[in-house]
Amino acid sequence: MVLSGLQDRLAPLKSWLFPQRVYLQLEDQAFTAMVLDGDRVAWLERVPLPEGLCVNGQPTAVEALGDLLGDLLVERGYAGARVKAVLPRAATAWRVIEWPGAAWPDSPELVVRQQQAELDLPWTLQDADLLLEPLLGDPPRSLLVAVQREVLEAWIEVCSQAGVALDGVEALPICLWRAVNPQLGEGVQLLLQLEDQQSWLLALDRGQPLGEWPLPPEVEPLAAALGAWAERYGPSGGVVIGSPTPLESWLGCSLIPFEPPAGSAALWGLVAGEQQL
Repeated sequence: MVLSGLQDRLAPLKSWLFPQRVYLQLEDQAFTAMVLDGDRVAWLERVPLPEGLCVNGQPTAVEALGDLLGDLLVERGYAGARVKAVLPRAATAWRVIEWPGAAWPDSPELVVRQQQAELDLPWTLQDADLLLEPLLGDPPRSLLVAVQREVLEAWIEVCSQAGVALDGVEALPICLWRAVNPQLGEGVQLLLQLEDQQSWLLALDRGQPLGEWPLPPEVEPLAAALGAWAERYGPSGGVVIGSPTPLESWLGCSLIPFEPPAGSAALWGLVAGEQQL
């Protein structure tokens, strides 16, 4: 009894000295949280959000979202946690940049910001924070990930309201790519994410990102879109997340289902990214 009481009194100090890592997927409809104990999932929970608190990836009620997240972490024993998060898809955008003149520029971010019209992003780069990562191959290319600055600042404020430290954020497609990459083969490979309202095709060539395409969820338009895409890019295989459909006959290549150990593929991609550091 004495030991138990001592452990209870030491718990806040332990939490302060050794804060727990919480991996968090942020969506318009829900928070999904995961904590690992070694390779074991110690906590996994998806918490639906009231409608309208987050719209198109952007918090519309920062204080309410922060209180909800903070209360959840306190109730589950993870107060004061350090968080890494997957941002909603609508909050980020990414492109593969081929550098002009087949040479690395001296000021790559400046060159990118001058290519605003060519990149066809959903919002202006003047209002975005950018991440550029070099890609393998020739000619020189980079992966550009852009996040709306206003959205990022809002999520930082949500975490501050919740009493947790936000150590980093990642784009959803990049986390998905990282999660399925060990299962991909040679040549052009694809990841299909099938959902009720919107499906997505993420393609990679020789392990490097090729592009991402929104797809209709309905069967006949989906079949037509996949057939046209396959005719152009000639995929050799890939993985699929979501309910099974006769995809292989539309694509002309074999697909394998991706089933994460638990929870969402994006969260495991977030974990993989941290382990690579």
